[in-house]
Amino acid sequence: MAEEATLKWSELKKSLQESDKKELINLLHDLYKKSADNRRYITARYAKTEDESKILEAYRKKVINAYYTPRGAASRPQYLVAKQAIDDYSKASGNIKGTMDLALTLVENVMKYIHEFSGIDEASRVGGSDMMEKFCELVRTEEGQNFYPYFRDRLHKLYRKSENSPYVLGNNLQYYISNLVDDIAEPDDDFFEEDVQDN
Repeated sequence: MAEEATLKWSELKKSLQESDKKELINLLHDLYKKSADNRRYITARYAKTEDESKILEAYRKKVINAYYTPRGAASRPQYLVAKQAIDDYSKASGNIKGTMDLALTLVENVMKYIHEFSGIDEASRVGGSDMMEKFCELVRTEEGQNFYPYFRDRLHKLYRKSENSPYVLGNNLQYYISNLVDDIAEPDDDFFEEDVQDN
């Protein structure tokens, strides 16, 4: 296998710093045209505020399509594709609420897949647990705590759906969610007593 021809970042950075603005714009344009992933990433990085929801939805679609095709049929689970989409969005946008939203979307789709097909690949089981942990870490940040009310109902549905899961993932979700609620919910929050109707 041929060795990949690359420069060290320090060398490349020096070259980029010596480039003029037009060259850099042309480089970004070439990268933008090269792939859909590049277009999503560059758009997320430089999007105006009014476009943020459209960009989030484009990444959400990528996460969902890792488990279900655009027409809604199940596909072979691709956890790493979904995780990469979340990582790309987070790095490009710096939007903590959107990152939390995508992390929870991934976990919801893993659980949906398990309930519909009585199983899922190990990468998704382990990754779903890891992503729930990441979501909880983000909610516990000073900024993230402001968004707990926005995600509360989705967390509650996920908590109830995980109660009878045949996998360790269900126990992990219950552990992470219950600890999160104990830590940051208001004292009068009836999270664990409240009934939920599945969509």
